[in-house]
Amino acid sequence: MEHFHYEDENTRYLCIGPVNKVLNMLCCWAEDPNSEKFKLHLPRIFDYLWIAEDGMKMQGYNGSQLWDTAFAVQAIISTNIDEEVLEDCPGDLNFWYRHISKGAWPFSTADHGWPISDCTADGLKVK
Repeated sequence: MEHFHYEDENTRYLCIGPVNKVLNMLCCWAEDPNSEKFKLHLPRIFDYLWIAEDGMKMQGYNGSQLWDTAFAVQAIISTNIDEEVLEDCPGDLNFWYRHISKGAWPFSTADHGWPISDCTADGLKVK
């Protein structure tokens, strides 16, 4: 039981998956159905089970946010987007009230041509 309680506390009663969730929650209930530890399991059931308009749904975990983000960043990095804007716009930038664009990122592609500070900052965050 100490092991169950340790895992429960360290996962904020989410547990490592739905099967493990049921086992830990059942063991807490068997130990003391009125315990605070068992009660802390109850709201986390909805991380795995919920009722939708077409019936009950279940998922294998409470999301995949880190996994999805990591794959998205890896995909972006594999495109060599950091080499997207390799030159400044032609002409006298001061005359046209333009900033340098070499090494910066636009909102979309190099054809857009205008360096955007927040796009460049976000590009650098993942580089």
